Amino acid sequence: MSSFTQVIRERQHTIILALMLEMLHLSVWLDFGSPLSRSLMLVHLGLFLIWQPVWRGDEKLAWQNGLLFIALTIAFVTWMNWLLLFGWLVLLTGFCGGRANIYRRERYINIIVLIFLISELLISCTVSLFDIAISRNVSYSFSLFLPILPLLIILVPVEENEHSLDTVDFIHATTTALLISLLVAGSLLNMYQSQTEYLASLIETLIAIGVFLFVISWLLTPHAGFSGLSQLWTRSILNIGTPLEQWLEQIANLFEQQSSPEEFLSAVIEEVVALPWVTGAVWKSPYSGGQFGDLTKHETEIRTDNFVICIYGNASIGGALYLHCKLLVQIIDNFYEAKLREKKLTQQTHLQAIYETGARVTHDIKNLLQSLHAITSITTLDPVDVEKSVSQRLLEKQLPLLTQRLQLALDKLQAPETTSEGKVYAKDWWRELQSRNNINDIDFQCDISGDPFIPVELFDSVIENLLENIRTKRQVEPDISATVTLYNAQDSIILTVCDNGNQIPDELEHSIFRDPVKSDTGLGVGLFQIAKQATSNNYILSLTSNQNGRVCFELKANTDTKQSSDH
Repeated sequence: MSSFTQVIRERQHTIILALMLEMLHLSVWLDFGSPLSRSLMLVHLGLFLIWQPVWRGDEKLAWQNGLLFIALTIAFVTWMNWLLLFGWLVLLTGFCGGRANIYRRERYINIIVLIFLISELLISCTVSLFDIAISRNVSYSFSLFLPILPLLIILVPVEENEHSLDTVDFIHATTTALLISLLVAGSLLNMYQSQTEYLASLIETLIAIGVFLFVISWLLTPHAGFSGLSQLWTRSILNIGTPLEQWLEQIANLFEQQSSPEEFLSAVIEEVVALPWVTGAVWKSPYSGGQFGDLTKHETEIRTDNFVICIYGNASIGGALYLHCKLLVQIIDNFYEAKLREKKLTQQTHLQAIYETGARVTHDIKNLLQSLHAITSITTLDPVDVEKSVSQRLLEKQLPLLTQRLQLALDKLQAPETTSEGKVYAKDWWRELQSRNNINDIDFQCDISGDPFIPVELFDSVIENLLENIRTKRQVEPDISATVTLYNAQDSIILTVCDNGNQIPDELEHSIFRDPVKSDTGLGVGLFQIAKQATSNNYILSLTSNQNGRVCFELKANTDTKQSSDH
């Protein structure tokens, strides 16, 4: 008993299919249109809902689809006639012809089902619909032997580890339905034109369609000296908008010429607009965006993992041209992804060199700190001498501060994860800044109310880096003057550093805070590092003005982050 239950479970899907076909056959051949026939057709449609290959068995059917199927079923059974049956058989044949078969057993079952459905369509439905006279023996033979075919489905042996793939290829399904309709139409046309019997006309049409399919199959298959229509079709898809080889060569050249991913993307989008069937394009990536050409009402949007592009043309881009357009954009995305990886690898190589340099410098700082400790201890132990020079008193005041800052730097190099950000009063920090910076043509301005705290390490790093950049610019522009300002604004401390030198080049303006830049006087990571440090402290370092005669940097608290954290 258990073995019988196991067999039923293994062949459950095929048993439902066989019962569905049997109910269809009985509904057609047992007084079609009678109450009994309609009842059998209702059972057939219910079994079809269980067997159908469109929705999975574990998928929850939406109530809208359920109501629609019930309404169509009631309408079909109520007004059932040969024309509706003809359409249903064509649809059912398309479903079976479009099923994806990965096992030999499934292919055998599908062939049997197609033979059954086509026989029902040609011998029973078409004959009754067009009132065609055929031999009673032929009709009786089909009505007697057709029910045997669904039983053969159950007898097909089950293969081990077989999993049914319940999917429908709608292209194959549509092609199968059209071929069956063509067979019926061709048979009727040949019968009425040549005044031959229906069965003879049907056989002639079958032979003609078979020869046609054989020729198409032969043309689609590559042979010696002939690449086949499939390769010609693929080649036409690839080259319909522009020769693919030429396009790949252009992109490869741009990949070598452009240094940054954004520059490459902008240049390659400009090449897209140069295509004859494109009038304009708009694109946007996480780091850049832009527009080329003229924008029309015919828009085609294509999204990738890295950017979004809208392509405009004089007419709607569809069909094979849309596939070609999507292929070109996918190629751009692959090259752009490679450019991003190249940039990331360059950054990692650059930072690795900096870290290795830092490891060597750590030991030198440690030795220097030991010497400073010795000097500081000597100066602090000396008796107070009123007649000491001003420079000597300044040295004694600054040496402990310098020693302390070197100690903090060494601690951060040796154990960066254990160091914490200290805070001081802004006014105290401002006084120390003025006392240790004696630079010509630097104007210090302060307008602070209250006693706010600031992260001392962040402000020290920012001001020293920006002042060092001004010293570097003075080597080329000796007449530069600068202004350092510290003031309150909206419960936040804002530090600005401005100079009257030349503007920062455009190619560096958008990358100095985001990437390491090429530098002839250093490592090129100063602004990049302090921008990251500012972000980690909920501050923003930005370039507020970049023009000849006024270049200003600003450090202020990130109010957006504060507001979101408060909420």
